[in-house]
Amino acid sequence: MLLQDWAIDAPTPSYYRYPPSLSPHPFMGLGKFIAGRIHQMRAGKSSLAAHPSWFNEEPNLTCPRWETEPETFQHAILTCPARTRDRDLLLKDVSSLGHDTTLWSEPLLG
Repeated sequence: MLLQDWAIDAPTPSYYRYPPSLSPHPFMGLGKFIAGRIHQMRAGKSSLAAHPSWFNEEPNLTCPRWETEPETFQHAILTCPARTRDRDLLLKDVSSLGHDTTLWSEPLLG
């Protein structure tokens, strides 16, 4: 009933593709700052260059670390060559950030 009430009283914005849940996401066990950043990136409302900003009408979308493609959530986490070492250390089993992957629901990545 709670999820139904949320859908009526506070519907999920169209840009946010992750469904509401009554269980906390596994990343909520991380520190407050990091968990907040993950929520922001998933919503497309973070400090990444390719995310829209209300105060910068003509942003430079290029990744400041690699300078060859837009700094999207996908690029920053999965493909940016400048972050290869960190990715290999922390996220070697992650291949997708999609809203339907087990990354957002499984406590352990494997």
